[in-house]
Formats: sequence, structure tokens, C-alpha cells
Amino acid sequence: MIPLYILGLLQRYGPQHGYYIKKLIAEQLSDFTQIKLPTIYYHLGKMEAAGLLSANSEKPGLRPEKTIYSITAKGKDTFRNDLYSLMDFDYRPTFSSDSVFFFAEHLEVGEIATHLERYIAKLTTSLELIKKHRDESLRFVPDDSRKMAEIICSHHENHYRSELEWATETLTKLVQEIIK
Repeated sequence: MIPLYILGLLQRYGPQHGYYIKKLIAEQLSDFTQIKLPTIYYHLGKMEAAGLLSANSEKPGLRPEKTIYSITAKGKDTFRNDLYSLMDFDYRPTFSSDSVFFFAEHLEVGEIATHLERYIAKLTTSLELIKKHRDESLRFVPDDSRKMAEIICSHHENHYRSELEWATETLTKLVQEIIK
């Protein structure tokens, strides 16, 4: 997915240097991906070697030299093909935490409840941050991309709300189990 994000951002915003690509990812994609700067540079190098990007060095004034990356025709084709392959929508989530409930007889119900309370607090905070980020980042999204950005935000908000609802219901059931 990292190459897809890089190619897409270069298509949308034109040639950029690696640090600015990281900035764009942090501002616009951070709700559904976390990518570190060294990882971006790693992929930029691989993508350049594969002919998806071209690189040119620039030295603006007294500042250090920067490598500016541009998407090539091959990169544009790859980006479009990758996007098409992602339209085979699929939803098969896996939740490692389900193992806790499957093997719950090896744990104290109170321990599970305590961890669920923490999880609920994290989900609540995450949902608030997603809403805040949505409001802040939509100001930077080009008008012709705003509707799609809103769809992405809604997708993530709905998943977090659903997970929060499930965790709250589960905690209620566990508390009732403890009271028995």
C-alpha cells in the first residue's frame, strides 16, 4: 500500500521530495496508515529503480540538496492498475482479541473486563481524534477530492463506532457475569 500512497500523492500534488511526501501522509492518511520517513525513502528508491518514479536533485539557494521525485508514465499505469485491483471489495476482518474470549477459561473475567475498559477508553479517544483530524484535514483536500475524503472518514468513523459499541456491550455482559 505504501507505493500506492506515494504514487497517488505524486499524481495529486506533483513532484515532491521525500520529507514533503511524509508530511502529506501524516496530514491526510494518518487515520488509516502510519508510515515512517525511512520507510518512505526505502520505497522511493525501489520505485525509482522499477521505473515508477524519476528523481532529480535540486539545491534551493543555500539549503541542502533535495531529491525531487516525479511519477513516470509507468508509475501512472501501475497506480491505476493497483487502484482497479482494490475495487474487488472484500471484508474479512480478523480480531486477535477474539482469542482472549475463545480461551477465556484461562483468565479471570475481571482481568478481561479491566482490559476492555482500557480498550473502550482508547477507542473513544481514537474516534475523537479521527473526527478532529477529519475536520482539520478536509480544509487541505482539493475541492474535487473532498467528497471521497469524506467517504473515507465516514468509513473509519463507522468502524470505530461499531467496535466501541461491541466493546461496551461485551463489557456489560462481563460485568453481569462477575456479579452472578
